[in-house]
Amino acid sequence: MTIAACLVCGPVLAQSAAEHHVWQDKRKFEPYSRTAESITGTIRLSGNPDFAAPGSKMTITFGNGKKVGLTSVGASWCQWDETDNKKATAETFKLSSDPGILRNGNTLCGDPKSEPARYVVFLERSSYGASPLLGMAVFGSKDAPHDINSPNLCGTFSYGTH
Repeated sequence: MTIAACLVCGPVLAQSAAEHHVWQDKRKFEPYSRTAESITGTIRLSGNPDFAAPGSKMTITFGNGKKVGLTSVGASWCQWDETDNKKATAETFKLSSDPGILRNGNTLCGDPKSEPARYVVFLERSSYGASPLLGMAVFGSKDAPHDINSPNLCGTFSYGTH
C-alpha cells in the first residue's frame, strides 16, 4: 500500500521557472470560507521563494497577531482538497508551535496542549472568480501528512488571494 501511494502521488522534486504558488509571496490573505472567518481571520505569510525546499522557513501571522514559524518538509502532487478528487501541488510545513486560542475562542485542532496543530499544507484552489484561492489544511498528526485523507485532519480553510 505504501509503495502504491508513493507511485500515485509522489514528491515534487523541482519547480519549473514558470511555476509559482500564491503561498510563496509575502502577502495577506482574507478569509474566504466560514471556518477561516471564524477561526483564523486574515492571515499573513512572510513569503518563501524556495518552493519545496525542505528546511526553508517562513512565518504565518493569524488575525489576532499570533505568529508561528513554519518549516517546509517538501511538496507533493496528491489529492489535497477535500471537495475535489483532483490532484494538486501542495507544500507541507511543520509548525514551530501551536498558536493557541485564535478568534472566538477557537483553536486550529483542539486543546493546544493535548491535541496541538503540527502541520499546515498550502495549496491553490480554483474559484469562480479569476484569482485562485489559498487553501490551508491543518493536521495534528506526529508524522507529516501525505494527502487530505491522512490521519488527524483538524480543519480546512480557504482565503482570497486578490
